[in-house]
Amino acid sequence: MELLKLKGIKQLFPLKHKDVIVLDDINISVEEGEFVALVGPSGCGKSTLLRIIAGLVKPSAGEVIFKGKKITGINQDVSIVFQTFGLLPWLDVTENITLGLEARGMSLKERLRKAFKYIDLVGLEGFEEAYPRELSGGMKQRVGIARALVMEPELLLMDEPFSALDAFTAQNLREEILRLWGSGNLSLKSIIMVTHNIEEAIYLADRVVVLSTHPGKVIGDIRIDMKRPRDKDSVEFTKLYDKIYSMVVTAKL
Repeated sequence: MELLKLKGIKQLFPLKHKDVIVLDDINISVEEGEFVALVGPSGCGKSTLLRIIAGLVKPSAGEVIFKGKKITGINQDVSIVFQTFGLLPWLDVTENITLGLEARGMSLKERLRKAFKYIDLVGLEGFEEAYPRELSGGMKQRVGIARALVMEPELLLMDEPFSALDAFTAQNLREEILRLWGSGNLSLKSIIMVTHNIEEAIYLADRVVVLSTHPGKVIGDIRIDMKRPRDKDSVEFTKLYDKIYSMVVTAKL
């Protein structure tokens, strides 16, 4: 079943003398149960597209259709995991995770019940009262993931969630995301992730959508028909990497 449909999305940003087209005629569909990665050169509008999907940015033209209905404001069924964590330093782990629930008017008892559930799911037990300054980068991102999941979204958006982490921590969190995605313990129906890392996209996603730049257009949509866990050294993985890499390089020209 189709969860999300982007129809003719166009985004202009005004400059002093002219408008710059960042995204042009973006048409993408995402089915329930799909993990989709968006890749492309810097400046191709990937992060802007995530914000349009979430309803944080209104497109200059086109429509965002979610579960058959046009989105005209913030989509309450979508959560975002950011690259830069975005934790409030004066709040502890539990308070950061429950911030969105508090904004929705949920009782303290229910907020804590949900928070402890997702603290356990993402491996933050024992850090409930820790402050961001006391956490490593990987732990901060676990808080960011828990904060997104506690809202129990149907669509999770991730904007380069592992790019600020060291290689070992990033790989651990990739495995954690796959574990959570396959666990059946979440409300999630689909995931869309922005990444510059082609290997990461192939390792995690069911589909890789490639965007060009100046302006951003869809130039490729590749299905990854490989069983998980995926062997990065396999011939199939290498062929997919080379194919997508060639498309990204071409997209820069």
